[in-house]
Amino acid sequence: MSYRSILVHVDDESSVPRLDYAIRLARAFSAELVGIYLVPGTDLTPSAAAMLRSDVVERRLGKFVDAQHAAEKAFAAATSNCGLAAVDWRAPAGPVVDAAIAHARCSDLFVLGQDNGSGAGFGTALVSNVLLSSGRPTLVVPRVGAPATLAENVLVAWDGGREAARAIGDAIPLLARAKRVDVVSVDDAAEPAVSDRLADARLRAWLGRHGVAVDIARQEARDVGIGDWLLSRAADAASDLVVMGGYGHARMRELVLGGATRTMLRSLTVPVFMAH
Repeated sequence: MSYRSILVHVDDESSVPRLDYAIRLARAFSAELVGIYLVPGTDLTPSAAAMLRSDVVERRLGKFVDAQHAAEKAFAAATSNCGLAAVDWRAPAGPVVDAAIAHARCSDLFVLGQDNGSGAGFGTALVSNVLLSSGRPTLVVPRVGAPATLAENVLVAWDGGREAARAIGDAIPLLARAKRVDVVSVDDAAEPAVSDRLADARLRAWLGRHGVAVDIARQEARDVGIGDWLLSRAADAASDLVVMGGYGHARMRELVLGGATRTMLRSLTVPVFMAH
C-alpha cells in the first residue's frame, strides 16, 4: 500500500509551505505530484460577465490568466530537479470547489494549506468541502510551514468511530514509515471498559499486521475541548504529524465541520492528516 498520486493546492505565495511538504511526500513515496490551481473568483459566469462592461471583463480575465501563469511557473521551478517520479499541472475551469472535489476523488491524497488568515475564509471552505465531500484523505499543512521531519513521530486520535478508522486506514503508508506512533483516546472513566480494551487490542493487531507498532493511551480531557487537547498532546509529544478523523454534521442540508475539526484547522501547528 502506498501513495501513487498526490494532489497539492497551488494559488499564490501562501502555497510555498504546503508545496514544499508535498514535494517531500511525493519523493518519499515515488509518487506523481499534481499541482492544481484553485483560487476564488475565477469562475466568472457568462451571466455575471454580461452585467459588466467589456473592458472590465477583459481586465479581470487578464489578471486571472497572469496569476495562473505565475503560479504555474512557480510550481515548475519548485518541482524541477528535485527527484520527483512525475509532475503534472492542472488549472480546471468552472466552480472552484466542485473542481477541487472532482480532482480529489481521483487521487490518493490531497495536500491543502491552513487558511491564510486574510478573513476571506477560502482556505477553510476549500478544506472542509474536500474533506467532507471527496471521499479521499486530506493533509493540511500549517501556514507557517511544516517540521523538517516527515511523519517520524505521529500522534493518532482514536475514538473507535468510523471517521477515525478511515483516517488510520488511509494513513497506513505514513504510519508504516514512522519511527514512533502514539495512539491517544479521551476516556473520562477511571478504568477503561472491557469493550474499550478489546477495541484497543484490535487496533494494535491490525496495525501490527502492517508493520506499525503503536503505543495506546487513554487520557482525560477535563475542562478543555478535544481539539485543544489534541494540539496540546501533540506539542507535549513533539509530534510532527497528527492523524484524526475529520468530523462533520448536517445543517440546513449541507455538511459543516464539527467543533474539534474546526479547532484543529484554526490552530494547527503541525500537519494534520484527516479523512471523513
